[in-house]
Amino acid sequence: MPDASWEFWLTGWSAEPSILIGLAVLYGGYLLASGPLRPHFPNNQRVASAQLALFTAGIFTIVLALLSPLDLLSDKHWFNAHMTQHLLLTLIAPPLLLLGTPAWIFEPLRRHASLLSIARALTSPLVAFFAFNIVFALWHLPALYNRALENEALHIVEHLTFMATATLTWMPVLSPTPLLPRLAQPSQVLYLFLQSLLPSGLGAVITFASAPLYSFYVSAPRIWGVSAMEDQVWAGLVMWIGGAFIFLFALTFVFFKWFGREEPLEGQGFI
Repeated sequence: MPDASWEFWLTGWSAEPSILIGLAVLYGGYLLASGPLRPHFPNNQRVASAQLALFTAGIFTIVLALLSPLDLLSDKHWFNAHMTQHLLLTLIAPPLLLLGTPAWIFEPLRRHASLLSIARALTSPLVAFFAFNIVFALWHLPALYNRALENEALHIVEHLTFMATATLTWMPVLSPTPLLPRLAQPSQVLYLFLQSLLPSGLGAVITFASAPLYSFYVSAPRIWGVSAMEDQVWAGLVMWIGGAFIFLFALTFVFFKWFGREEPLEGQGFI
């Protein structure tokens, strides 16, 4: 059982092979594509330092979520640590990875019409919105949530589906390529507002629940004087305030970017 000393934050790191391999493939593939393999991509350009920094920040966000002491706390002790982990994997890492990805990486899709059609279907606003929200809601059903915490393979599936559908759900706002076009800015505002409803609603339900919702954390070893109900309240607030804040921050940024444009947005309707 971890104690509150600084040694825990230095020694509580994991070296889970599946996560390390996955990160190595993702980051290694990015570095190869932006380096030695770049001449093979049509319309390629040198990756800007800012893009490399953003993609690297996305990778480090995943490391923080899955390999740091946060993972130990979320898997063994604290519901609120698990909610923080989920926010990192869905609302922080995917936007950073997309912002760090150059448009020309998607250029090979031009040569494969069927793949491009599938990619456009998956990243369309309605599909992306419902894919993420349904997956996110289902994994937070108590029966499935508890089962994932007790079964490592299922837990890995949970995290993979979170990250995959979260990447899709950010594409209508942050797509790096016109091949998979972003929504018009007024539509992005509405889209982001609607995205904020699920974490707000689910977070409120968890925060104000009168009894523990997840049996796993009721029987988990309590540490540092935090009871199961206190832990649950903090978990709900992390999802409610943290999740809504991220979407509304993005909404505000898009709104002022749209509002500050000099030219009127003709022919750009809402969803």
